[in-house]
Amino acid sequence: MPEYSISQLGKFEECALQYKFLYVDKIKRYEEGVEAFLGQRFHDAMEWLYKERAFRVVPLEELLEYYEKDWAKQWHAEVKIRKEGRTQDDYRLMGRRFIEDYYKRHYPFDEGCVLGLEKYIRFPLDDSGRYKCKGIIDRLMLAPDGAFEVHDYKTGSKLPDQAELDKDRQLALYQIGVQKLWPDVKEARLIWHLVAFDVEMRSMRTPEALDVLKKEIGELIDRIEAATEYEPHESPLCDWCPYWDLCPVKKHLVKVEALPKDKWKDEPGVVIVDAYAERWRKKRELDTEIKGVEGELDELRDAAISFAEKEGVQVIAGTEARLRVTGKERNVWPAKGSAEREALEQELRAAGVWDEVSTLDASALEKAVAEGKWGPDVLERIKAYVSTEKRYTVTLKEEA
Repeated sequence: MPEYSISQLGKFEECALQYKFLYVDKIKRYEEGVEAFLGQRFHDAMEWLYKERAFRVVPLEELLEYYEKDWAKQWHAEVKIRKEGRTQDDYRLMGRRFIEDYYKRHYPFDEGCVLGLEKYIRFPLDDSGRYKCKGIIDRLMLAPDGAFEVHDYKTGSKLPDQAELDKDRQLALYQIGVQKLWPDVKEARLIWHLVAFDVEMRSMRTPEALDVLKKEIGELIDRIEAATEYEPHESPLCDWCPYWDLCPVKKHLVKVEALPKDKWKDEPGVVIVDAYAERWRKKRELDTEIKGVEGELDELRDAAISFAEKEGVQVIAGTEARLRVTGKERNVWPAKGSAEREALEQELRAAGVWDEVSTLDASALEKAVAEGKWGPDVLERIKAYVSTEKRYTVTLKEEA
């Protein structure tokens, strides 16, 4: 059975199509966002710092020198800077600040016994071994009180709140792995170093919470293994995706952006979109104009009704057309759901005529009243619930 990392599982949820490119089709891309590059350089520096701590406390200047050399050695042409106006040096200096802040906070780095750095673990999620997981723990520690600590470095620019971390799956999954591999572990702490803010945050998970997570991860793995279609999902994360040239949502953008400016407007897809957009804008303008005309017609209709009533006419002459205005008194029955409607239904039941108009169809009720189908006492009781209004019809006839 395949093994799943938390990043692999998360990738399927973020964008199933990118998951397919990366894990099913195994299409390798060497493009890397500068944020991920910075994060890896910080991890490298921390790994070296704690390895050296077994022998000595590395001076800050020496740690920064290691970081600078690692940055220069690992930098490559496929590192992408997405934020406009930012440079490689902006991010390099940011990384230096992260290291300086972390060093000052944790010096002399004697907070426990290091059990593993960039520790690769593989473990079954469930007792039957149906679901297999893997991961890399940034730093695994044995605290002075005997608890195991799972440490994780985050260099991102978002500070999560405690509720978010208490729901975070990555370190909780690592806790499951640690307790599978070392069954004697009674207590585990999950610790995040949010170095962009010089903040440390912690969380602990109950056995019940871990059981819920196991179930959720198992169900997610089932969905992945049952998948036959992989749909793209647009989100802000698209800016860091290296598969734009293969994605149906993005690949035409890649194609036209590569064209010379004098060829752009002649590309067939661009021609179609421009023509569609022109008609769409025209339709929007016409729709707005129609709404305005309809409003004017409503005002003129009201004016025609007032004129016809005042002059006592039904037909109003124009230069090239006539307006016919007819009015008719109509009964108005209580609206459905109203208290009056419910009271009327009760009256009809009490009068023993409910079955004849059980749906309370307005036209059926109107006909029954008009024809005098029921006795005067029933009609009198019902009329208490009816009001009258005059409704007008205004029709235009153009002269031949």
